[in-house]
Amino acid sequence: MVQPLFFPLLAALLCLATSATAQTTCARPIIQLLHNEQPIAAAGSALVPVVTLRVEPEAGCPAQEYRFRHAQVTLVRRGRPVLPSKRVQDSELNLQALLRTYQTGDHLLIFIAYQDVALVSSSGTLVPLATAKDAKPKTGQLDLRTDDSKGISFRWLLQRP
Repeated sequence: MVQPLFFPLLAALLCLATSATAQTTCARPIIQLLHNEQPIAAAGSALVPVVTLRVEPEAGCPAQEYRFRHAQVTLVRRGRPVLPSKRVQDSELNLQALLRTYQTGDHLLIFIAYQDVALVSSSGTLVPLATAKDAKPKTGQLDLRTDDSKGISFRWLLQRP
């Protein structure tokens, strides 16, 4: 049998709790694509010849500056690559070669591994988000991590104009 004082005590403790804390997602940056300085929605639009790739904090998170070493760009159709992935190192992506190849419903997948992303500190030094050693499984060990746990990505659903 529950003691009669238990429920009033529990109610009093709940009333004293003024806030709840939750784990924030601000530690994980996002990829943003821009065309003419306007964000490109991942929900579906026509492929454009040139986009700017930026790594930024999520909306509502403190302003931070990130740099990336290289990104992997893949045109995907029905879950499979249409062409070999392209490794890019510049924030200006020339997608001209894909304009004749893509079809409505294809996705342009942009992936940056955590070990290729660094936070720019206030002194200007680069602080890696993950080291290459941390990012790779041990020799002979099957890597069961999802892509989300390996890095950040942007999946752009493409439509024909």
